[in-house]
Amino acid sequence: MESQLDLSKEGRRPSLLGLITSPGEQFERMRDKPVFWLPLVVVLIISVAGAYFLNQKLSISSELQELPNAELITSVLSVISIVGSIIGSTISLLVSALIYWLIVKIGKGQTDYVHMFSLAVFIYFIGAIGQLINGAVISFANIDPEVIVTSLNGVIPAGQPLKSLLAVFEIFAIWKLILLALGLQKVGGISKKAAWTGVAVLFVISILLALIGGLFINFSESFEGAL
Repeated sequence: MESQLDLSKEGRRPSLLGLITSPGEQFERMRDKPVFWLPLVVVLIISVAGAYFLNQKLSISSELQELPNAELITSVLSVISIVGSIIGSTISLLVSALIYWLIVKIGKGQTDYVHMFSLAVFIYFIGAIGQLINGAVISFANIDPEVIVTSLNGVIPAGQPLKSLLAVFEIFAIWKLILLALGLQKVGGISKKAAWTGVAVLFVISILLALIGGLFINFSESFEGAL
């Protein structure tokens, strides 16, 4: 009887919804049985939905409606948005899994790329939810599409590069980092210190990239204004 219970426990698959209520348990299941195909499809659908909402906001802009063949342009933009979301999300997941694998190896843990890809898909689920919420709010409200409503960017008005910097401090992004630290420990088998060090490095890199991006946007806008 005890062996049957152990086998039943080992055969349980991690759940995307369970990641919200009991992340530790889902990561333990993932360590024994990494899955990603169905969760990947769900995550991509949510990402596409978020991109669609955002594209709807861009499509109804007065500038676009005044262009010739506005309806055709809108349809093309919708297709590009959907395809771009699928390709972009997939590439992001593949790269993220590689980064997580490197963190585990540096932290002297034991894992493989399949486990880390499964971890990346589940972590991305939280970001996809944030993308959907932001896209829906922007689509149905009169909000600048460049504003991330779930970040400090949506609360504190600012110009570049501060605008891009504030966008890094976003609810779902921080949630993802917390889950990542836990996942690296549970799935990758590294210490708490190593996991949080890796997450901290990733967060600092994201801040630097946002700052560089904001400075570039500010420079571009200043250059265009001078012409």
